[in-house]
Amino acid sequence: MPRGFPSLLLALLFAGSVAGCRRDDRSGWASGTVESDVVRVGSRHGGRIVRLAVREGDAVRSGQLIAELEAPELPALREQAAAQLAELEAGARPEELAVARAELAAIRADAELADADVRRVRRLAKEGVATPSELDRGEARSRSAGKSLAAAQSRLDLLLAGTRRERLLQARARLRELDAHLGELRVVAPTNAVVETLPAKEGDLVAPNREVATLLPSGRLWVRVYVPQPWIGHLHPGDSAEVRADAFPERVFKGRVDQVAREAEFTPRNVQTPAERVQQVFGIKIALPAEDGALRAGMSVDARFPGVPAETTGRHTRP
Repeated sequence: MPRGFPSLLLALLFAGSVAGCRRDDRSGWASGTVESDVVRVGSRHGGRIVRLAVREGDAVRSGQLIAELEAPELPALREQAAAQLAELEAGARPEELAVARAELAAIRADAELADADVRRVRRLAKEGVATPSELDRGEARSRSAGKSLAAAQSRLDLLLAGTRRERLLQARARLRELDAHLGELRVVAPTNAVVETLPAKEGDLVAPNREVATLLPSGRLWVRVYVPQPWIGHLHPGDSAEVRADAFPERVFKGRVDQVAREAEFTPRNVQTPAERVQQVFGIKIALPAEDGALRAGMSVDARFPGVPAETTGRHTRP
């Protein structure tokens, strides 16, 4: 046996005992992995990607352009809708009004002539010169001319009144719809985030509602840990939590209990005896602070809850 071997063995045993003490000191802590909310952005209309303004791993601000799509039919449809709306808002052309007024004047002249004729036939009928059938034809012609005059006046009134309000509302709604489609050709970040993946590339033809980029929003980190049943009576949403990460062993991050599971889990799930029910665990979701960006998704962390009495945590180590 080498001369230095016993000393080395003692040193290793001492280091192991110290490490064991440190692990024991962490009793009452629950382990988990940092996770982040995921936002998948895309276009509700679809089109061909002509520009990607970011790369994977870039930090983006709310409203920042991520991708720009092209759909050549949309501008043409909008121009058509805008022209139709302008036509409806303008109403009748001066030439149309002039024609309607001329027709009204001509029909009014015919109606006046028909009235004069029927009055003359009535006088002749009283004198016995005109027959009853001639009188009937004259009165019928006068009534028809009066109806034609009313119809011509109504047509002129409609032209002067302009387009119906309902048709204008429909045309304006169609224009807003096309503007919304055009806006969907610009995919922007809904919040401050980090670009995780860009599954689409420039030149790709993307369908409506297809994912263009996956974002990890800033400040939306959380960790889910599992605690023994006796702890549940001391944990409530809003309670404080202390979180330590393996990457920063000397640093304590302040978290907040965001959710306490309503349903327990068993290990194994069919445990029913009172002696073994201490293995029943509940999921706890802890919201983590954004801080300076130290914590990141995927980090291993431990959490403890100051609100849980020491005598409770001392009897139950991490599940």
